Amino acid sequence: MVAAFAPALIETLLRRETTMGADSTRAPDGATVLTKDKPDADILAAWGRRSAACAIYGTLPFSECPKTQYTPEEQTQIDAMDTAEIQICKATSSTPQGVAVQLWTALAHIEQTREAETAINIMDLDWFFIDETQFDWSVRLILAALRSLRAMGGAS
Repeated sequence: MVAAFAPALIETLLRRETTMGADSTRAPDGATVLTKDKPDADILAAWGRRSAACAIYGTLPFSECPKTQYTPEEQTQIDAMDTAEIQICKATSSTPQGVAVQLWTALAHIEQTREAETAINIMDLDWFFIDETQFDWSVRLILAALRSLRAMGGAS
């Protein structure tokens, strides 16, 4: 099912990433970067790259057994996800949306079933709340934080 939606999802995510460019200047006193027009543009663009790589990875043949090596196709997508996740991790968010991206990224490292990965990739909080009791407390606390950000507005 994921494979059927992957091409459209990838196109949407890549298009969103290319339209998130920000006019940035260096912040004073060694701070990271201040953006004039689009706060957290770097985090959001990294999420777009991560989501696109995850969607492509999701279309590759899936094996339930643990692997010691990945195919070159898998490794390419894993490397793209890793690079984006490092950028998301190193960034300091200035918006609820940026914080939400960081929480979704953390969630992706805890819940790794295909169904959960699909929900995470599209930030489908409602999917997790269908039966949140199936998740352990670390996941439920992240979900609570995401729900709070959603209630504040501007984040999913």
